[in-house]
Amino acid sequence: MTGSYNKLYLSDVMDSLGAMFDYAVNSCGEPLGLFCSRFLASGAASQIERGNPRYLCGMSGIELAHTVAERTGSPLKAAGQLVDIGSPEYWTGWTLAYLQWHLGKSFRMMETAGAGALELHARYQALHEADLSKSLAFATAAFERYLRQSNPLKRLRINAGLTQNGLAEQSGLSLRAIRAYEQGQLQLASAGAGSLFKLASALGCSA
Repeated sequence: MTGSYNKLYLSDVMDSLGAMFDYAVNSCGEPLGLFCSRFLASGAASQIERGNPRYLCGMSGIELAHTVAERTGSPLKAAGQLVDIGSPEYWTGWTLAYLQWHLGKSFRMMETAGAGALELHARYQALHEADLSKSLAFATAAFERYLRQSNPLKRLRINAGLTQNGLAEQSGLSLRAIRAYEQGQLQLASAGAGSLFKLASALGCSA
């Protein structure tokens, strides 16, 4: 899967996320890790994933940063309105937007797999002057490593782009059961045929 919205918007989103991270961290003094968590919790990340035009091109990176802050209960205190397009934080947001679009994974899944903003930021020196294909290779390898280490049901769920709650809703199984299967508290081998069929249908695979 490539792109959850039209590629015509990609440049705008990359610039917006770059400016958002730079402004929040360097103009407002917000720790990068904290702001990443606020970005995910605010709903702004999911609106970008869904292709909401207001979030793709309807506001600047500074406006997006303030939207994230307002939705997570603590306004940003800016010393100025400047954005440095050469900063590591700008590059992090800019690259993160590209990888999310190209891989078709959610921002939260990228963070879970070890290909989120903090991991990119830590690799700024090694990757920022390289072609974006190098960052894409890093993110792809992170996902492959994560999937190899994870439970089979979890691998299928992530490949399908579903959260645990999303799989529960689409399969009709309880969220508690999904979690138990993924954590090994219940074994799929002992699941009823009906449950297996529902999971397979939701995941687009064979039982």
